[in-house]
Amino acid sequence: MQITLNKTDLIDKLELVGKVSTKHATLPVLQCVLLKVAEGEMSINATNLEIGIESKIKGEVSEEGSVAVPAQTLIQTIHFINQPKVTLRVEESVLVIESKGSETSIKTIPYEEFPNIPKIESSGQVVNKSLFSLGIKTASFAASQSSIKPELGSVYILQKKEHTLTFVATDSFRLMEKTVSQKNFVLNESILIPQKNALELARVCDLMDSDPEFKINENQCALAFSNGVYITSRLTSGSFPDYEQIIPKEYSTHTTLLKNDLLQALKKTNIFLNKFMQIKLHLTEKSCTISANNGEVGTTTESVTAQTEGEDLQLNFNQRYLLEPLGYLGDESIVMHFAGIGRPLVINGVHDNTLRYLVMPMNK
Repeated sequence: MQITLNKTDLIDKLELVGKVSTKHATLPVLQCVLLKVAEGEMSINATNLEIGIESKIKGEVSEEGSVAVPAQTLIQTIHFINQPKVTLRVEESVLVIESKGSETSIKTIPYEEFPNIPKIESSGQVVNKSLFSLGIKTASFAASQSSIKPELGSVYILQKKEHTLTFVATDSFRLMEKTVSQKNFVLNESILIPQKNALELARVCDLMDSDPEFKINENQCALAFSNGVYITSRLTSGSFPDYEQIIPKEYSTHTTLLKNDLLQALKKTNIFLNKFMQIKLHLTEKSCTISANNGEVGTTTESVTAQTEGEDLQLNFNQRYLLEPLGYLGDESIVMHFAGIGRPLVINGVHDNTLRYLVMPMNK
C-alpha cells in the first residue's frame, strides 16, 4: 500500500473518524483505524462495535492495500508534520509515514482482525442535519447513565406529526422532549439510539457541509453524506415508556418568570447544596423563592420576580435537574406548570412549543 495525500485533509478525516476508536482489553484492533487504498482514494474506518464510521480521501495511489494502525499514534504523528504533502506506505507490517525531511514508522495490527462496519444498502431519506443534531443534543442529557435499562439510556425518536421528528430521553426522574422540523421525512416506526452513539451522530452532523441520507433497518441506523462519510449505530432493542401517560393533564399552579433570573438563582445555590443536591421552591403570587441548606456550609435564599396563577406551593427538587434544561430553552421567559405536591413539574418556553421538560420533585 502506498498513497500520497494532502496533510490538512488527512488530519481532518482522521480526527473525524478517530474519536470512535477505543481501547479494548481483548480486542486491541478497536483502537486502530483501518486504512484501505483503492481506486484513487483511501477510506478510513473506525469502530467500537457500538458505532462505526467511514470517511474517504482522494490521493495519488502508487499501490493498493490495507493496514490497521493505532488511531491516536497516527493522528499525533500527522499533526507534527509541517509539510503540505504526506506519503503513507506499508513495509513488512509497518506503516511508514514520509514527508520532506521526515520519516516515521508505526507498528500495525493485522487488518484482517478489524470488524466489518455494517452497511445499510437500502435508500434513505434526506434529513436536515442541523435540526437532527439539535434534537439529539437537546434531549440526550436527560437519558439514564445506568446500563440496567438500555431503553432509558437511549434517545427515542418518533414522528408525532407530519414533517417533524420528536426526540425524547428520560432517566425516570426527568424527561426532555424536543420536536424539530423535518420536511418530507416519514418515520414509519419509532427508534431508540444509545445516547453516546446519538451524540456521535450529532457531532458528525455538525462537522459536515451537506445534509445526509438517514437510513434505518431492523438493527441499525446510518447517516450517509455526499462526501463519502458514512456513520452507523446499532439500535437499542426494547420499548420506550409511554411517557405521555406521566405528563399531567391538569395543573394547580402556573408560574412565569425570566429564564436568566432563575438561572442565576440556581447557580448561587451550588455553594450551599447538601449531599442530595436538594433545593426548595416556594411559589407565591409575585415571586419564586429558591433556598438551599447545607448544615456544614450555611444557607442561601434567593427570591425572583414571577407571575403565579393558582395555589401557593412549596416543593423540593434536585438542583441539577432544574438547572440543566435551561440552556436548551430559547425563550427569555419560561413557564413552570405545577401539578401539585408529589406530582411532576413541566417547563416550557412562553413562545416555544417545540420543547417540553418534565421533572419529578424530591421527597422532603
